[in-house]
Amino acid sequence: MRISKKIGFPALFMLVLSPAALANLSSTVTLTSNYLFNGITLTEDDPALQPSLDWVSDSGWYVGSWGSNVSFVENTDLEVDFYAGYYTELGGNWALDLGVAHYTYYGSSESSAFDYPEAYIKVSYDNTTLSYWYASDYFGAGGGHYIVMLTHNMQLTDNLTLILSGDRSTSTDTDKFLRDTDGTYHHWRVALAGEWLGARWTAAFDDTDLALDDLGEPTFSLSVAKTFNWL
Repeated sequence: MRISKKIGFPALFMLVLSPAALANLSSTVTLTSNYLFNGITLTEDDPALQPSLDWVSDSGWYVGSWGSNVSFVENTDLEVDFYAGYYTELGGNWALDLGVAHYTYYGSSESSAFDYPEAYIKVSYDNTTLSYWYASDYFGAGGGHYIVMLTHNMQLTDNLTLILSGDRSTSTDTDKFLRDTDGTYHHWRVALAGEWLGARWTAAFDDTDLALDDLGEPTFSLSVAKTFNWL
């Protein structure tokens, strides 16, 4: 997934227990053949199970948590993310999404060294979205990092959507992250998504120009996601 403040389990638990929260509470469970994060596998090209818990208010505020198995580093096998934000429609097919997220990792006493907060903003017009994420301590490496992404959705049929996206990842301190490159790489993705048997299926192709061995290689993936609306 893609917080200057960490949202902890107690706060989220109390929130979802309130009657107003229960009216907008849902979970999505995704099974994917490969967990790709900006074009880089975090599961060594193995499958991942990714559940989420989300609450959305009628006024546009939202809070949630998302998890996945990972294997990008030894003795770290679980990622759990927390996020909160605000989404609003601006009129004339424009929309704005502002939020913060916190990525946390588990498996050993050293896993938390990869934890980091992030802030994001997304501006949409019709079926096109421009997104920006910034982290001052990317993957706990001590350096700043930002990502700019452009996404466009094309409705091919009533049940099939073509999703095109491209993004640029930039490290502001190459001594801390992406030290073996100039600090920048590009990632692009082509995906087909549709509804079948009550679930959302996505087939995708990802590639990057990242010049590091065994990272950012051309990758095909398949995922299926099922959403459960609790109340």
